[in-house]
Amino acid sequence: MKRAAWIFSLLLWILPQQVGAQTPSLTICKGSSINYKEFNEPGSLPSVAWKWTFNGATPNSSTDREPQNITYPDTGLFYTECESTFSDGSKSTKGIYVLVIYNLFDPIPLKDSAFCKSPTQMTLRAGNLYRGYRYHWTSPDVNLNPNDTTGPSLSINEPGTYSVKVYSVCGNSSKTATIKMGEIPQVDLGKDRFVCRNVLVTLDAGSVPGYSYRWFPNGETTSSLTANVAGTYKVEVTSPDGCMRSDEVNLIDSCPPIAWLPTAFSPDANNRNDQYSPYLEGFNEMHMSIYNRWGEKVFETETFGDGWDGHANGKPAQEGVYIVLLELIGNDNYRKVMKGDFTLLR
Repeated sequence: MKRAAWIFSLLLWILPQQVGAQTPSLTICKGSSINYKEFNEPGSLPSVAWKWTFNGATPNSSTDREPQNITYPDTGLFYTECESTFSDGSKSTKGIYVLVIYNLFDPIPLKDSAFCKSPTQMTLRAGNLYRGYRYHWTSPDVNLNPNDTTGPSLSINEPGTYSVKVYSVCGNSSKTATIKMGEIPQVDLGKDRFVCRNVLVTLDAGSVPGYSYRWFPNGETTSSLTANVAGTYKVEVTSPDGCMRSDEVNLIDSCPPIAWLPTAFSPDANNRNDQYSPYLEGFNEMHMSIYNRWGEKVFETETFGDGWDGHANGKPAQEGVYIVLLELIGNDNYRKVMKGDFTLLR
């Protein structure tokens, strides 16, 4: 630290009136120590006493003429002040700001990548956004504007090899990455089409080795998909370079929905007509409620295929006539309400 101490005493001599600007006169690394020297001006009287104050340092004060091993354990901008008392009793106070910066470097986030669209545009980042750090970008393939090469990020629009060096008084770190034109997938699911329920339709995104696929809404990861219901299907295809392209197709149900309510059932556990449930085709949502002759609800469901087993409140319901109310929403948002009666036979 002898060199740092020498710089400190020199700057105190040159910049005694500029401390108000909070411009650091000395930059050191976190955990470093400084050996201070007294800074009498030429021709002044000999100094006989000293009062040092070291903000952010350990120790934080001293009465030595040349304090040694003043350590700065934390980062920040700190003010050091020295009050000198001269042989005639007069005093003089001078000081400077000391900038303490990180002594380690974060991993530089720069990595190999690819342009995935045209016109090309990408921002490369060096990280390490700390005061006192500097940056320098270079490329052997692309002519860079010197005004753009000294910041923590670099905007590029051409493929090539790019390097960045991050440095400070504490050391330096560098990294290189190659940016290329990526392979952009081609995907076409075709035009929207009309389908009829229960008819299987194969949607093909094109099988390419190394590509990955993701279908919506169900999350399948195969290159093709067999659809058995109407709706909107979308696929995202990603190349090994990380470039993604998507396409979607609407399968429109062109067959009219069908709803039929049975008029009777016999829950006698003979595996024949033991459950009351409607026959439905072409509907996305349903709500069925069943009431006895006194208007009391004995069963309800919103689940397709779920029917009434003839029990109410945990006991076999009485034989007789019951009312069913069925609310339906079709694949094309068509709404239908049905009401009827049926007979429970025992």
